[in-house]
Amino acid sequence: MNKVFYDHLIIIEEIEFTLATHQITKEECKEILHLIDRTMHSEILSNILKHLPHAHHEEFLTRFHGAPHDKSLMSFLKDHTMVDIEKEILGVANRVKKTMIKEIERAKE
Repeated sequence: MNKVFYDHLIIIEEIEFTLATHQITKEECKEILHLIDRTMHSEILSNILKHLPHAHHEEFLTRFHGAPHDKSLMSFLKDHTMVDIEKEILGVANRVKKTMIKEIERAKE
C-alpha cells in the first residue's frame, strides 16, 4: 500500500478488526487489505475527477502519478474544486469501508 496525499483521511482499523474475527492466514489478510486499498483508491480518484473541472485533470493526474504522497495535491484540489474535497474523500472512504465490512461479515456466515 503506497502512501498517498489523502491517507490521513482513511482509517482502516475497523476493516482490520473485522478481518481478525475470521480464521484466515496473515497472507490472506494482507491480500484482502490490498484489494480493499485498490478499491478505495479507485473510488476516491473517480470521485476527485468528478469534482475537478476537466481542464485540470491532466495536471492533477500528472502530479499525482509523479508524487502520489505530495501533500500539495490536496491544496491543488481545494483550489480547483467547488466542494469540500476532504469531506468528499472521507465520504467515499467511509462508504467503501462500510461496504467492505458488510461483505466480510457476509463471508463469515
